[in-house]
Amino acid sequence: MPTDAASTARALDRPRLRRILRFTLGVTLATAYSSWVNWPFSFMLVALAIALLALPTPAPSLRFAVWTVAKLVFCCGLGLVLMLPLHSHQLFGFALVGLTLFAAFYLQAQGRISGLDIVFVIVGATLVPAFAQENMDMGVEFAKGLSQSALALFPVIWIAFAVLPAGVFQRLPNSPRLPGTAADRGIVALRPVVVLLPLMVYMLGSANNIRYLIGYYQPAMIAQHASRATSRKLAGDLMMATLIGASGGLLMWWLMKLWPSWFWFVLMMALFTAFFATRIFAGGPAPLTPNYYRWSYGLSTLVFIVFPDALTQGFTGDDANMKFYQRILDYLLITVYSVVAVLSFDALVERWRSAKGRPAASTDA
Repeated sequence: MPTDAASTARALDRPRLRRILRFTLGVTLATAYSSWVNWPFSFMLVALAIALLALPTPAPSLRFAVWTVAKLVFCCGLGLVLMLPLHSHQLFGFALVGLTLFAAFYLQAQGRISGLDIVFVIVGATLVPAFAQENMDMGVEFAKGLSQSALALFPVIWIAFAVLPAGVFQRLPNSPRLPGTAADRGIVALRPVVVLLPLMVYMLGSANNIRYLIGYYQPAMIAQHASRATSRKLAGDLMMATLIGASGGLLMWWLMKLWPSWFWFVLMMALFTAFFATRIFAGGPAPLTPNYYRWSYGLSTLVFIVFPDALTQGFTGDDANMKFYQRILDYLLITVYSVVAVLSFDALVERWRSAKGRPAASTDA
């Protein structure tokens, strides 16, 4: 017995195992709390927990938590403000959204804000107004639900780090400053705007609210990386993430039929999270595997596919309705669009540079 206890203690000292267990515990707690309380759009808590717990960082400090929640709530408020011109003067509203996105991505290219800040801006400037297109009350409800998820996020993360401690960090580092001229950074900042705005126009004409989440989440993951080289690799990873998440979502939905209950749903999510975590975290000098993007975003894809039906229909595992498969199809179509749009923009920019006789800007930082 003492030997077994010592072996278990040594195993828990391995950084990779601790990260896997911490990630699994945090996502499971987020799943249990969000599905039990079940406020509007509560599954966003799980998506936020996946995004933060997949980072190879220690526990967030109280200062970082307060600052992060404040920034997310501010961006939601910005989205509520942008609802007004988008309803009454759409062209002016689109111009404001485009300018907001460009300014945020340009600041990222300058190395003045982090990738997490970019995601908050995208959510606030595009998602909140999109939900308010048919009914402004729906936009307010989404902003309220997302803010409530942000308030519950850090207590969940702190519990996971309390069980498996790993120090404290005060803030995330800003994105690296891209080399080149201001014009080079402006071109890089323009790319996500060109990708997201046509998508926003399409989404504003759709009455499927959950489609908005799927539609913006995938390109936002590509767009938060200002480096063209990183975005190209991430485009391929997101294609794989879509296939992985869709397959995992279908499998989890079918397994729920074995014991239709909240407890079984949480347990299934814990098992899937543990499996995905083994593909996210590495055991060598690098804390993350080379393909950690596809597995972390694949788990987020699973959440957006399964959770809306599970939280509204109950944890029954009944035959999936058309909306379930529609979400999978939406993911595939939006991912293909995002990949093609990013690669096409980069190809056009490089062709323009060649025609002008200018060297290609180095944006691989």
